[in-house]
Amino acid sequence: MFKLGIVGAGIIGKSHSDAILKNNDCILCAVCDTVIERAEEIAKIHNAKSFTDYKEMAKEVKMDAVILNLPHFLHCEASMFFLEKGISVLLEKPMAMNTDECDRIIDAAKKSGVKLAIGHPQRYYSAYTDVKKLISDGTYGKLCMISEVRNVNYLPNRPKWFLDKKLSGGGIVMNYGAHTLDKIMYVTGDMVKNVHAILANPISNDNIEVNAQILLETKGGISGVITYCGCPGVYNYETVFYFEKGVVK
Repeated sequence: MFKLGIVGAGIIGKSHSDAILKNNDCILCAVCDTVIERAEEIAKIHNAKSFTDYKEMAKEVKMDAVILNLPHFLHCEASMFFLEKGISVLLEKPMAMNTDECDRIIDAAKKSGVKLAIGHPQRYYSAYTDVKKLISDGTYGKLCMISEVRNVNYLPNRPKWFLDKKLSGGGIVMNYGAHTLDKIMYVTGDMVKNVHAILANPISNDNIEVNAQILLETKGGISGVITYCGCPGVYNYETVFYFEKGVVK
C-alpha cells in the first residue's frame, strides 16, 4: 500500500483527495494546510492526521510520497525538503519560479534517488493522446505548425499571491503556459528551442501579465503560436495542429 501526504488542502488538494479514494493501491495518511480546518476536512474523509506545518507532518507520519499544492514561491523550498528526506514528490505546476529553482529541485531528486513528478494532467487528455498517435503514424504527413488560443476572464476570484509576480512568478503565461508548453513537447516528442513573446496587462495594476502572444520553434523545426487573452469577453479555448495533409482541431 502506497502511503501519501498532501500539502495544500485547497481546490486542487481536494481533487487529489478524490483521486486517492478511487485508487485501491494508495492511502492518504496526512494532510497539511496553514488553515487547519481545510486540512481537517480532507483528513476526516481518509481517517488521516492533519497538520499546519509540513515539517511536523514529515516528523510524525511515514510517507512514501507527498503531493504539493502550494503557492508557486514555496515550490522549491517544500520540494527540496521532502526530496532530501527520501520522500517522492508530485509537484503541481508550474514546477518553480525560475529555471534555477527547477534545477535545484531536479538535483535534489537525483541525489536522493526518489521520484519527482510535475502535475501536467492535460497531456493525458484523450485528444492529445490521439494527436500524438497521428503524428507518430504519419496519418496526415508531417506536423508543421501548432496554434493555441485561450480567452478567459483571468483576474476574478484569484488569491492575492496569484496576482503578485514575486509570489506567483508571473500571470497567465506562468499559469496556462505550463500546460500548453508541456502539451506541445508531449505530442511532438521535441523540445522548444526559440521563444519570442509580447506580454501585457491592460486591465489592472497587478504586476503580472494578463495578455500574451508567443511565437516559438521546436528543435525539430515545428512552429507554434500561443495567444492568451485574460480580458473579460467571449470565452474561447482551441488548439489546432497543422499537418502537411490535414488539420486537427
